[in-house]
Amino acid sequence: MIGTGMGLHGKKIHFMGIGGIGMSALARLAARDGAMVSGCDREESDLTNSLITDGIPVAVGHDADHAADADFLVHTSAVPADHPELLAARETIRRGRLLADFMSGRTAWGIAGTHGKTTTSWLTARILVAAGLDPTVFIGGIVPELRYGNVRIGDGPFVAELDESDGSFLLPRLDVAIVTNIESDHLSYYKTDAALIAAFHHFAGNLAPDSLLVACSDDPGSRRLLGDYRGSKVSFGITDPSATFRAVGIDYAPDRTSFSIVHKDREIPGFSTTLPGGYNVLNCLAAAAATITRGVPVDIVRQALAEAGGVDRRMERLGTVDGAAGGAVVYSDYAHHPTEVTAAIGAFRSRHPGPTLVVFQPHLYSRTRDYAGDFATALAGVDCVLLVDIYPAREEPIPGVTSELIRDRLPDGVRVHGPVPLDRVADETRRLAAGRDAVVMMGAGTIDAAARALALGNGKGA
Repeated sequence: MIGTGMGLHGKKIHFMGIGGIGMSALARLAARDGAMVSGCDREESDLTNSLITDGIPVAVGHDADHAADADFLVHTSAVPADHPELLAARETIRRGRLLADFMSGRTAWGIAGTHGKTTTSWLTARILVAAGLDPTVFIGGIVPELRYGNVRIGDGPFVAELDESDGSFLLPRLDVAIVTNIESDHLSYYKTDAALIAAFHHFAGNLAPDSLLVACSDDPGSRRLLGDYRGSKVSFGITDPSATFRAVGIDYAPDRTSFSIVHKDREIPGFSTTLPGGYNVLNCLAAAAATITRGVPVDIVRQALAEAGGVDRRMERLGTVDGAAGGAVVYSDYAHHPTEVTAAIGAFRSRHPGPTLVVFQPHLYSRTRDYAGDFATALAGVDCVLLVDIYPAREEPIPGVTSELIRDRLPDGVRVHGPVPLDRVADETRRLAAGRDAVVMMGAGTIDAAARALALGNGKGA
């Protein structure tokens, strides 16, 4: 059983938004601990249907009666304090606090950062699985290699992707902390970049003297974090010659990237990954640096990375447009920050160097407002862009903030279409994809559903 200080066995626990990627994973952990779990969400999904199949009741819609007989209710920070379900609950707990409680008493590995933390979390966990350490794994994405996609339950260390968007990444007490990078984001919560940076320094400052900090020295924010941290630490990178673990001899082939790792002036050859792009070399390096430093044999690390599949929506190949022979290949990617968009386009073009079509759905009004110019710069490297209306997620509309803010900043050399509502995306993409060999549909919102519908379930790797 997963140990927490809350004594979950026999407790009735209700999860608001149980179809969310983190909530559904926590619900499974609570059920394995013997809790009587229920949940609700605005609509059914693959995750809610999977929970129902495994005996966890899920209601569609929100109602105060859901919390009436629960010992406590789990919710995210996005739920307003006056929500009827919160007001009806005997006791409430935020998602991040419950995750920290699950990690308590275990050897805890936490992965944070602006980009790459989902893939890095999975690669780290996969190495520990290969090493026979039987980790529990909490992932903010769907991993096809995992039975439940976003969670694995084991008796060994606890590996968790942590969420810095609401400060909850500060709650767990960690034995190993990995920071992939630190960039401006989540300003609706932090208000200033200085406050965000201070939170990451607080994150490192929470580590015990015998804990390990692993961070990317190619990234300016992480490099400053490493410089200020006085505990046990290692760095990883590609461009920084002083990195503790450095990738060299990188060969970007169409289906596999190969590289060596230099560690303690010794070159260790033979590493590879099927995941595209230089950013995935960094993700592999982060996982390798942490696990090798903690004693996992190099041969196990090398093999686990070579065999690891990716996370859904990370340059995921879905099929071809409408499944037509010779039609454009459809990719789905989760990129929703300008740096991620730039990296994803680079990886896409390494496989498809011809004329590029990107269908982009901005995520959050506040992020679009804050980074419209940066999104335009990221998208300026392609020849054709179809913009989709903003996916609001937890936010209310902000007057004057639409996808047009990005469109109006794109240079004249880019053919830009839209913005269009989601229900027009398929028709517009079919039209614009004619004569192209590939299209990538990008964003953290509902654009993925449109991509899968466009590919007509043609299958990964089709």
